[in-house]
Amino acid sequence: MKPTCCLLLLLAALSMPSYGQDTLSAYLFDDYHDAVVYFRDGRKSAEKVNYNLVEGALYFIDKRDGQVKVVSNYQAIDSLIITGRTFLLDGSNALEKVSAAPVIYIRFNANSAYKPQTIGYGVSSELASVDAYSSASFQGIRTDLKGKERQVSKIYYDYFIVKNGNRRRFSNFKQLYRIYPGHQETIEKYVAGHKLDFNDVRGIVALCRYSESL
Repeated sequence: MKPTCCLLLLLAALSMPSYGQDTLSAYLFDDYHDAVVYFRDGRKSAEKVNYNLVEGALYFIDKRDGQVKVVSNYQAIDSLIITGRTFLLDGSNALEKVSAAPVIYIRFNANSAYKPQTIGYGVSSELASVDAYSSASFQGIRTDLKGKERQVSKIYYDYFIVKNGNRRRFSNFKQLYRIYPGHQETIEKYVAGHKLDFNDVRGIVALCRYSESL
């Protein structure tokens, strides 16, 4: 690979946002952020949103009543731009576009368990919570954030790379190698030489760009 290509890969990786969380949270962002929501019928709307990684649900603050709600019709939404980051909705799953060439998306996943709730005499129970959803509305479903709370123990990613117009998912290095069967040994050496962590989004994007250049 030419030195110019290596420099371009490095500069592209450095321009990417940080994907890790200082404190593990069920939400992708630390607060509700301004977003532009693009609908499949061509409309767009300015909303304040956050994404729940555990539930795979898009939360928003309803401008009409200030209530936090969950989107009820994901099929109507095409994509969102939140703090300069682009997300494609695949069902209720938010896929973040992390590379334009090649086109790469990541899907956020979270391992979690219900936080025990105290029900009396200092005794905790994981059965004390109740479902939080109620009062359907036009844009979403109202939710009580004091309902079931989950404690996140791990956040990890699935990656999707667009090849010949199709999204190819890989959740580990072996699945990525199968996308480039003629270059597996070379790619394995790159992974070993750079000591790549599969949850290092910048590193995986650089790896995919390197693989595409072979």
